[in-house]
Amino acid sequence: MINNREELFYFVLNNSQECIIRYDSHGCMNFCNERLLRLTGYTAGELAGAYIGELFRDTFEMVDNHIELTQSVKDMEIIETDIYRKNKTCFPVEMKVISDVYEGVETYVCTAVDMTRYKESLRKVEETTLQMKDSMKARDAFVANVTHELRTPVNGIKGHTELLIEQESDFQKSNYLKMILDCCSTMEGIINNILDFSKLEAGKFQLDEKPFSFYDFMAKMEKMFTMLTMRKGLRFMMNIEQGIPDRLIGDELRLTQILNNLVSNAVKFTEQGYVGVEVNLNTRINDEVELFFMIVDTGIGLSTEDKDKLFKSFSQVDASVTRKYGGTGLGLSITKELVGMMRGKVWADGEKGKGSSFSFTVRLKQELSEQEDTQQVPIRTFKSASQASNMAAEQELMYEFGSELNIRTLKKYFEKMNISMDMDNWQKAESFATIIKQLLAGGSKELQRATFRMEMAIRKADCDKARESAEKVKEMLAHELEGQVIM
Repeated sequence: MINNREELFYFVLNNSQECIIRYDSHGCMNFCNERLLRLTGYTAGELAGAYIGELFRDTFEMVDNHIELTQSVKDMEIIETDIYRKNKTCFPVEMKVISDVYEGVETYVCTAVDMTRYKESLRKVEETTLQMKDSMKARDAFVANVTHELRTPVNGIKGHTELLIEQESDFQKSNYLKMILDCCSTMEGIINNILDFSKLEAGKFQLDEKPFSFYDFMAKMEKMFTMLTMRKGLRFMMNIEQGIPDRLIGDELRLTQILNNLVSNAVKFTEQGYVGVEVNLNTRINDEVELFFMIVDTGIGLSTEDKDKLFKSFSQVDASVTRKYGGTGLGLSITKELVGMMRGKVWADGEKGKGSSFSFTVRLKQELSEQEDTQQVPIRTFKSASQASNMAAEQELMYEFGSELNIRTLKKYFEKMNISMDMDNWQKAESFATIIKQLLAGGSKELQRATFRMEMAIRKADCDKARESAEKVKEMLAHELEGQVIM
């Protein structure tokens, strides 16, 4: 039992995890706790009156018969040094020195914490890091070599198959040969994904940002995706908000890769219906624009559990999907990384059996000429092959929003859309909704968003939501047109 304060004081000192030493202005030690004795192997009698420099050989020095810290550590609050044992070995410590005048005598106290385990842990971490770097180098070299070796036979098969197709007149054999070409293209895609993933993991992937024409870029995407969807018997639609600058600076190739990954994914998991791409201008600050892309489809859809797995490496929604549709699960993981490098985010939404939508944002810079005169930005309306029948209606979009012709045309297409919904012809209703959205392109942002929600409800054949959204659009339009009613 501890009987007084002094006993309690020494009990605390002796059971501290720190080494504690008291010494005078000449460096003579007059107290040390048991922790120091256990770690150094000395006895209290051996250290009583001994010079503190015997324990800390590189930390103290005598100047005019007065103990001082050496110049190299004098200004440090926490000093990293070594403490020497009785057997002349040493171990690392973090030391702190404080001084004060006690009963008229200058008194010094030194505390030191044993850093042996910490230093050993650091050493192991560094060792493991080096091993990991070596392993990653070996892996990168292996992946690069394997992908190169795989490309050679795939290109050989592809080249010879193309030659055979040119010479083959039998329809069935030509189809078999085309299937081989499709398999080669799939294999090339997998090889490229593995190589990209390896570079991203190793931190060696860099964007190549150059000026490009956004509208020319989207025109190329429209042609490519129209061909892709037509081969599967699907419809393709593309809508681009007016006012997006044409001349932008970014990595056009990687933006192509992002869109191709998402649209190809949508086509792969859609058996009937359509795939659509929507592009909007989110923000425009100084020399930067943030674009919002949405890819929608009428495919197999997503469950809540599916969404958690989508953007993870080598992951697909479930084994049955992998067996039916194939793939490595790397495409969306790479897409997420690329979008992140472009300072954007990616989202997935949908319901099981009711299609899905993938959205992402990217930040791109404007060219100087674009910043100086944004009025010179070209305005282009995109049409897919499946929308060719709407050419006459699209000509009417040249008229100003809110003009007499614009309102008359809107009334006509609202009426057609309502009739199509009454007859349960959702495909026609959707095409009319798309025309209405384009006719309202000059309205407020809120009106355009409401129109987009109406179009999405019609795409999902959601009767109640579609009608509710259509009425909301009419109300907002009437407000913006100062009371003019759209029946």
